[in-house]
Amino acid sequence: MSTTIIATCDFHSSVLDGRTTVAALARWRKAGALIIDAGDFFGGNAFHEWSRGHVEETILTTFYDAVIPGNHDMADLMRLRTPGLFPPIVCCNLTPPGAFGGRWESNLLLTVGDLRVGMVGFVGAQAFGAVPVDEREGFGFTEPTPELLAVEADGLLGRGADVVVGVSHSGFDHDVALQRAGVPFPVIIAGHCHSEQYLWSSKAKHVAKAPELGAGLLRIELHRGGVRSFAIEHHPPGGRLAVTAGEEEFALIAMIAEYERWSSEVVGTLVAPIPDRKAVAHAVAARARQVSATDAFVINVFAFRAGLPARVTRGALADAAPFDTALVRLTGERRAADVVELIRRLGEEPVVAPSVGGSGGVATTAYLADRLGLPYEPVEPRSSVRSVITSLFGSLA
Repeated sequence: MSTTIIATCDFHSSVLDGRTTVAALARWRKAGALIIDAGDFFGGNAFHEWSRGHVEETILTTFYDAVIPGNHDMADLMRLRTPGLFPPIVCCNLTPPGAFGGRWESNLLLTVGDLRVGMVGFVGAQAFGAVPVDEREGFGFTEPTPELLAVEADGLLGRGADVVVGVSHSGFDHDVALQRAGVPFPVIIAGHCHSEQYLWSSKAKHVAKAPELGAGLLRIELHRGGVRSFAIEHHPPGGRLAVTAGEEEFALIAMIAEYERWSSEVVGTLVAPIPDRKAVAHAVAARARQVSATDAFVINVFAFRAGLPARVTRGALADAAPFDTALVRLTGERRAADVVELIRRLGEEPVVAPSVGGSGGVATTAYLADRLGLPYEPVEPRSSVRSVITSLFGSLA
């Protein structure tokens, strides 16, 4: 007897491109599969800004058995509209604030057919550190060491689990290192990856992940001896506009039409398109250095998710820069090279715009300064990443 696990990761509110994946979730739900998400289901695009996470919450509530928290999920998890209906959050090394209204478990034991499946969720230190300071307030973090994970797995086995899987929002390489260290999971389902590698195996140990951004699913067949098989389902973007979930119709047609009206409003024009997010980062850094009147401005490439067309719509702006944050000037004596190195140590890719004969000092974003623990003061007049982008309108970035 085997049990099917269906997993997603790093969906990032990709409801429009992920319609085929949502339809597949409905079919697997009806077939009795165990459906889990490995984190970052929310956030990172214009759709999330429009929906405020409401549509994403409905998808998770309708189809999922368990959710692992990702670094982009915290704010949405704290403002769930129907926390009593939401699937359990499973994470053994993170505790939520007292105001969290849903169900939070360090581990979970589920019976699917004749198989009792144990699940241990965890979040890596780098992922938790990437949560904006205000969004992680009240959460308690503990390093997910092999010893901690073994205690959780042993507890599930003691309660009668036939097989225990790890579900991680830590990054693929991190999870491979845990498997090499001997954590007691036949498979770790990975999130926080955004990589081309989907499967690592060594003897009876595995790390596997789903395609990100709604582009597909991970399917695992489990039995009492561990993993029977893996399959990666890749889905084309788009697909059907509605799916059937049991007796209820989860219709997306009206919602998509409303979103497209909202997102299609033109907010400005560029002389030429900006081709990708790294080019956007360079354009923003150069203009932000001028706005802040400093010797250098430093920003992270991952603050951006896409390039910009010449004709910029509200949706294109939010897709390119979904994580708006204020510009700040670091206080005290700072060298841009030192700030760049600190940002690299966070696992980020920094971009720096130096000046020629500038007025002194280093500026960056409030998000990065908070993560680095560096004191700062706001840039005057007050500016943000998005206001810098809009200042590029009408110019060649």
